[in-house]
Amino acid sequence: MSFIEGFAIGLGMVIFVGPVFFLLLNSSFQSGTRAGIAVALGIIVSDMVCLALCYYGLSSIFNAEENKLWIGVIGAMIVLALGINYLLKRAKITSEISTASMGFQAFFLKGFSVNFFNPFVFAVWIGVFNYGQQKFPETQSLIIFLISVLLGIFTTDLLKVFLSKKVKKFLSIERLTIFFRITGVVLILFAIRLVYAVW
Repeated sequence: MSFIEGFAIGLGMVIFVGPVFFLLLNSSFQSGTRAGIAVALGIIVSDMVCLALCYYGLSSIFNAEENKLWIGVIGAMIVLALGINYLLKRAKITSEISTASMGFQAFFLKGFSVNFFNPFVFAVWIGVFNYGQQKFPETQSLIIFLISVLLGIFTTDLLKVFLSKKVKKFLSIERLTIFFRITGVVLILFAIRLVYAVW
């Protein structure tokens, strides 16, 4: 029961459209499936770190007002830099082979840092963890619940990556350019919202 509920919650998180959502899609569009998977792995590893902090009671350190401000500012700067990058980026339809030009690790770090330095991600995980503790007081059931939430999130991220590959067939340079510009504006707005929220 705890696995089914946790997996369903993880799948349900697909409704949250944040900066990592656009980073995941753009990496997949521009550099192929391998890059998208690297970003997805970075996202899920950062989620695991957030969850571990909640589990070991360290979330209060990151949730403290003075620390939350700096985490928010660092996160906003990363998202802002990505937004500006997408505004200025020249669109081109690339092959899977060209993914290696940036490196698997670089895409992984992008996914990890954008997700980890977003205070809203911590807020979501604190909520999920508290819910799990109340619903499943036994340690084994709680761990199963939390792992299944992570599996649900990772599943939706991988689906986005593989579906973007299908959509890529219908892309043109002009459409990809428009998508990059929209993504850039959205990321910049997220960065502004992030600073405003933690200020």
